[in-house]
Amino acid sequence: MVPNYKIQINYVEKIVKLKLKYSYHLFSKENIKVQNALNNYCDIYRKTDLYSLKNNSFLPGGEKKWNKLVVHISHLLNKKKYNDLNNFIKKSYDILRPRLIARCKKKYTLTEYNKIARFGCFDYGICDEKIDLHMPVFQFINHKLKKSSIKKNKSLMRLKDLLNLVQHAIKNYPNCKIIQCGTWMNTYYPFRKLFPPSWKPTQKYKNKNSIAWWGQFVDVAGNIHKKNTSEFIKNLKFPYLGEFYECDIFELKDFIFSSIKK
Repeated sequence: MVPNYKIQINYVEKIVKLKLKYSYHLFSKENIKVQNALNNYCDIYRKTDLYSLKNNSFLPGGEKKWNKLVVHISHLLNKKKYNDLNNFIKKSYDILRPRLIARCKKKYTLTEYNKIARFGCFDYGICDEKIDLHMPVFQFINHKLKKSSIKKNKSLMRLKDLLNLVQHAIKNYPNCKIIQCGTWMNTYYPFRKLFPPSWKPTQKYKNKNSIAWWGQFVDVAGNIHKKNTSEFIKNLKFPYLGEFYECDIFELKDFIFSSIKK
């Protein structure tokens, strides 16, 4: 189930303004150009109607229109009245807003609400001869479950989904012995507990302009995650890192089997 229009609009406004705040910080404190910040440190472009989530690319003519928006925003910093944080965020959002609203009105799915996955809430690809696990589905609490059993049932469902994925990967890609995942959720306990103790960080990170970093700011209702957002605003450092973790795929399979039997 995708959040309703009102929730989507509220979320988009808050997450985009948060990313503009971060972009301004990168520009003013780390000497990173705004164009670079908007394109490579956040993914506002994916929130506009110029981007196709299905094709994971801009729609025809979309990139050119996006670049014009980026240039417009970067030029604001040359004007004294916009050369402070609050004015920059307000004016930049005004520039972006028509494209953001248009995406919601056209019912183009936001990447946060993506529902495409073959194994419940999981899917995978192959990267550097490893099984590259990703979680493209935004998980909503099943309202049919009793509150006392929600966490237990969700955990069991996810374990079974992950087991199906692992068995599929082993059968179809027998030469891939390692499974990896780059996401903020690796240090988030409800996700981390699905994996064995050998699930360790690799000191490799996903690109900042991805859900692997920014997904931590959406809550189970599809709105802005207040706690993580408040933590981020304090010093503009991510509460959770988009780092790759990995382990042997057979160790993961054995761990899941033993966890399900408990």
